[in-house]
Amino acid sequence: MLEERKRRSAVLVLGCVSMVLLGVLSFLPNHDKLLLHTTGHYHRVGHVLAFFTLTLLLVSTVTSLWSRFALAAMVVCFGYLLEFLEHVIYNNALEWSDVMIDTLGVIFGLILVLVRDEYKRLSRFD
Repeated sequence: MLEERKRRSAVLVLGCVSMVLLGVLSFLPNHDKLLLHTTGHYHRVGHVLAFFTLTLLLVSTVTSLWSRFALAAMVVCFGYLLEFLEHVIYNNALEWSDVMIDTLGVIFGLILVLVRDEYKRLSRFD
């Protein structure tokens, strides 16, 4: 039990660090974003992967279904907040498509965690 608690704490810290890194990456100047290849063809794929990974990390730290949905909703709100702040700070258009792609990544991550845990639960009965 203690080992599981340590693992969950470590994953939660990694999830929080990921959120900070996403925030920093979001507010880099456009020139730096071009150097890191976060714009262009793979921009949307990057959004999906970033929010998929963030959701996997955070949602896997809790066990109740309600908590998992609450954390997933928080990650969606985080994605919206980043887009809104980019809109306000850089005075560019609010990219609703990015918010939707972030949400898609969150949904994929949540589904994967739920399916994985259901598979674990069912395999205990074999």
